[in-house]
Amino acid sequence: MDVDPFDIPSRKETRRKPFRPRCKICRTNKYVVPIVYSIEITEEILEKERAKEIRIGGNARSVDAPNWYCRRCGEEFQR
Repeated sequence: MDVDPFDIPSRKETRRKPFRPRCKICRTNKYVVPIVYSIEITEEILEKERAKEIRIGGNARSVDAPNWYCRRCGEEFQR
């Protein structure tokens, strides 16, 4: 068996899953999605919301605004 010592795995193969904090009520991160704040709501953002990958939070984000949403219980929270 010939092993190439210079065969380094690509970055895609070693990439971690995206970070998702645990919901404070459900105690799981399976249903947690980021809240997106944007002035322009594009078709791409709407498609991601329909696929339940993100939640649209409005057009302006304040300092205390939540940035994560739990689809299971409806809790909005900061990390």
